[in-house]
Amino acid sequence: MRVRLPLGLAIAGALALAACGDRQAGSAPAAQTEPVEDTHTVPSEAAAAQLEDGSAPVEAPLTGDAATTMLTQLAGLGGAMHAAVELCDPNIPADQLAQAKTRQQQEFVKMGGDAAMFDREFASAHDKVRAQYDSATPAQQQQMCAELESMASSAPAPATE
Repeated sequence: MRVRLPLGLAIAGALALAACGDRQAGSAPAAQTEPVEDTHTVPSEAAAAQLEDGSAPVEAPLTGDAATTMLTQLAGLGGAMHAAVELCDPNIPADQLAQAKTRQQQEFVKMGGDAAMFDREFASAHDKVRAQYDSATPAQQQQMCAELESMASSAPAPATE
């Protein structure tokens, strides 16, 4: 029996990074476009209202059941990946992992979640991955770590601020 949860979460993480990361130049043919000066766009009513009153767009937190589900999944993904890194790459210092968790929690709260929910979901997923890893055979553990390493090496670099 293969252990799939860490792989599935790692794939989800890689997909999230790919969606947020920079695109490689030349990876797709460029679409023929007109010069910017020749492009005419009309702002939406909301955008036009913001332009008229001079206010900057506001990043609103996510709300509703779908947002709660997404936030829960993000916190769980963070916990699962944290456990996978702890298990598969023990050379990563604990303080570096703690800093990463703190940044994830801060972003989680900015998106509309609360710190207690983050901690609960993070810990739950972290513990599940650890339990699965601990119950796997040494060969399965090696395979899990090899798949994680493979995905990490093929994922695009995260965007820098």
